[in-house]
Amino acid sequence: MKHSEAGPPVEWDVVIDQLRAQTRIGIHNHERVAQPVLIDAVLHCRSQALPEEISECLDYDAFCRMLCAYLDAQTHTDLVEQLAADLLALAFDRFAMLDDATLTLYKPHAVRSAAQVGVRLRWSRHDFVRRCAHLAAARLAETMDSP
Repeated sequence: MKHSEAGPPVEWDVVIDQLRAQTRIGIHNHERVAQPVLIDAVLHCRSQALPEEISECLDYDAFCRMLCAYLDAQTHTDLVEQLAADLLALAFDRFAMLDDATLTLYKPHAVRSAAQVGVRLRWSRHDFVRRCAHLAAARLAETMDSP
């Protein structure tokens, strides 16, 4: 950033509406094959200055490609809640200016009588950091318990 004076933080939202992807998600046997999912996201960003170039922004094209690549590559996740958390963890890990986010992951074919059902997850960067610390502590405890 080329700004020499540090003023109050600048905040903005990146909004993504109905990103379409395919993935393997669900507890039923027929959900072991790829099925469509839709993602809505509101990504609240914060920095010390208004971005002047793409490297200072949350690049929404890179964000969408990252999610689609992850969803395409993952072998299977039983719970929509877990997959939504995995996607937000990727976002917080990759984009430093991401301050908080709301991500909704829909399964359009999950319930015949509904247009779509899904899970909406809200996280702040603080939530992400706490989750990472908890997972690291759990892994450490597992290694200490192993003979």
